[in-house]
Amino acid sequence: MYTALSRRAAAAAIRGPSASGFIGRWGGVRSTRLSLLTATGLVAFYNVPVWKEVLRLVPCTSLEAAAFYFSFAVLMWSAFALLLTLCSFRPVFKPLLTLLFPVSAVVAYFMGTYGVAIDSVMVQNLFETDLREAGAFAGPGLLAYLAVLGVMPVVLLWTVRIDYTGGIKGLLSRLMVAAACLVTGAAMLAGFYSTYAPLFREHRQVTQMINPTNYLYAFGKYVRHRWGTTARVAAVAPLGTDAHRSPVAARARKALVVFVLGETARADHFGLIGYGRDTTPELSGLGVLGYTRVSSCGTSTAVSVPCLFSGLGRAGYTDGAAWKREGLLDVLQHAGIDVYWRENNSDCKGTCVRVAHDSVMDDPERPFCGAQGCLDEALLVGLQAYVDAHPGDIFIVLHTMGSHGPAYYQRYPPAYERFTPVCRTNRLDTCTHESLVNAYDNTIAYTDHFLAQVVLWLQRQEATRDTAMVYVSDHGESLGENGIYLHAAPYAFAPRAQTHVPMLIWLAQAAVRDWRLDMACLAAGREQAYSHDNLFHTFLGLFDVRSAVYRQELDVFAPCRKPPPALQGRSGSS
Repeated sequence: MYTALSRRAAAAAIRGPSASGFIGRWGGVRSTRLSLLTATGLVAFYNVPVWKEVLRLVPCTSLEAAAFYFSFAVLMWSAFALLLTLCSFRPVFKPLLTLLFPVSAVVAYFMGTYGVAIDSVMVQNLFETDLREAGAFAGPGLLAYLAVLGVMPVVLLWTVRIDYTGGIKGLLSRLMVAAACLVTGAAMLAGFYSTYAPLFREHRQVTQMINPTNYLYAFGKYVRHRWGTTARVAAVAPLGTDAHRSPVAARARKALVVFVLGETARADHFGLIGYGRDTTPELSGLGVLGYTRVSSCGTSTAVSVPCLFSGLGRAGYTDGAAWKREGLLDVLQHAGIDVYWRENNSDCKGTCVRVAHDSVMDDPERPFCGAQGCLDEALLVGLQAYVDAHPGDIFIVLHTMGSHGPAYYQRYPPAYERFTPVCRTNRLDTCTHESLVNAYDNTIAYTDHFLAQVVLWLQRQEATRDTAMVYVSDHGESLGENGIYLHAAPYAFAPRAQTHVPMLIWLAQAAVRDWRLDMACLAAGREQAYSHDNLFHTFLGLFDVRSAVYRQELDVFAPCRKPPPALQGRSGSS
């Protein structure tokens, strides 16, 4: 008997951990059953944010509401189980789940912590950000989610033997389970159709918060749109090749226009635009005009920046349409204007690839730069050398880091920490609203200082050039209102905090004269509604560029531009 037991032990040792030890003790589980168990876990642990949203939209005030919550849970479970069952084949099932758990854990963390929904724009932001920006979100909270909801399920997965039923029998078994899931989900929808219909039609954020179908669908849409369009576009179509300066502009002093493209700045936190706090003391003394009703093209850099420069307008903008043709910077170059893009952000989203451009982030030894990145004042270092080397008309874009979150406290030097206490973590939901707003307002105070430095630099160029500065943010930011943080909410239901952006304009006195502008008229229009759609045509008009692509009715300056002297005399004598 002892010999027999020894032989069995030896055989077990030879077979290894698949039949004995820790793994062996777990036994096996059918792939279809594991699909159902995984679906249960997804509903219970990975979808807390969507449950909070549903409870907010459908208050629990009756037994009927409670029954709806049960049906919603069953509906999600049925959908997850259906998809997992159809993938429960040996070659793909374990690798699929190995990716599913950690990715779903990260998505659950971001939705739960920042109140964001997941759509193709959010996926685009993920792929187009840089490591420094992404690293700002790392912290104990994210690691905890990864450990508990990401790593632990994967470890359990690889300690379990999955039994795959093969052949026709296995296929039929999977089809029967899938059919049962389909029928169950349909029954839940039919039973509460009067609640589901308006919920899904009027509150699309609900479907964009269901984890993991939200990011799977968004990723597929992003890949299909981006890569499919890229494959079809062989060359960029020219735009505005007829562009030229008017005879009056050609005789005038050379122009130097700086466009400061802001980041994540919301208009209602600018003192110059009516905020209760004086967050813009330096600009207030420089004769800067602040426009109060300006809307962004998107709620993320990935959309707003290419949209702004494309000239397509928000209604006509798509990534594909913008990639297929040139934009504002190309039209200005066609008109003989030197264009230069300087970066302190992730990148220009394809808008600067055909013009001179560089990034201050490439040199950590540059003044105002360090291990955490660069302050926006780094954009001004060495800028004079470019201007001195280009005697003609110049258009400069300074793409700032601005108020980029979640680490607002890293976006300004200590001297500009004027409002305290300050939130010093990327877990914004753990900060008091006061400390979060203080940190954000400090970023606006530093933006005020940076823009004032731009104006002072332009004033030093006035002896030889007509100078101007235009500042517009790419989008706004949510600071915890209704449990929403950061930005990139789908535009259809994005809060105003993410779409209402500041626009500031400064013009040198000589430029006002040479460009025939009426400052009183411009000041009177500060409360008129504008958007990113206006900027393409405003910059063309500022340089007095004639082209078929220019639309005077969208030029902010057009109503306040006086006719040339010859025309003034002619109209006066008639």
